[in-house]
Amino acid sequence: MPVSNFLIKKLLNQIRSLNRYDEDDIDMMRYSLQSILWETEKVIIIFLVFFLFGYQNYFLLTLIVLMSVRVFAGGYHSKTSLSCLLITFSGFFLAIIVLPRIPLGNLAIIALSIFSLFVTLLAAPIRSIEKEAIQSKDKDMQKKMTAFIITSAWLVLIFFNKANTYAYPALWILVLQNAQLLFEYFRRKEGIR
Repeated sequence: MPVSNFLIKKLLNQIRSLNRYDEDDIDMMRYSLQSILWETEKVIIIFLVFFLFGYQNYFLLTLIVLMSVRVFAGGYHSKTSLSCLLITFSGFFLAIIVLPRIPLGNLAIIALSIFSLFVTLLAAPIRSIEKEAIQSKDKDMQKKMTAFIITSAWLVLIFFNKANTYAYPALWILVLQNAQLLFEYFRRKEGIR
């Protein structure tokens, strides 16, 4: 992300000039700054696009749903910030504008919910490759169960409020999150990075 990369470079150069940290520490700082600033910049860009089209409320709700699950479940990780931006935008676009046009009955909602819960139990949590190297797997079961409980709560809320205009975008963002989670799970099983 252009603005974030500029800020990160400036900050890390200032930190290097202090001569208090070795390159491993600076690399960890770089990763942390990239995680925070790239995500912030990405969300702002996507929000502005949906704002221009009048879908800002749908975006904010689906963002809340997605982040409440993804922080525990993890998911697909792109190799570049641009591909991350495009994939993330595509997911929101599909969840908010395209997929809610598909009529769903109770059986379809239940099937999509079972798929989402099954994938969460099978694959969560999946972290980025960088995080994989620095985080222990001690809390993986706790993260999996937290993701499962949060996903379940959203799905129950969606099912009982399916007449609400926001229900289907929330359902589809969960389904797409779990489709990406499943894709990343199999990609890593095959050893593709």
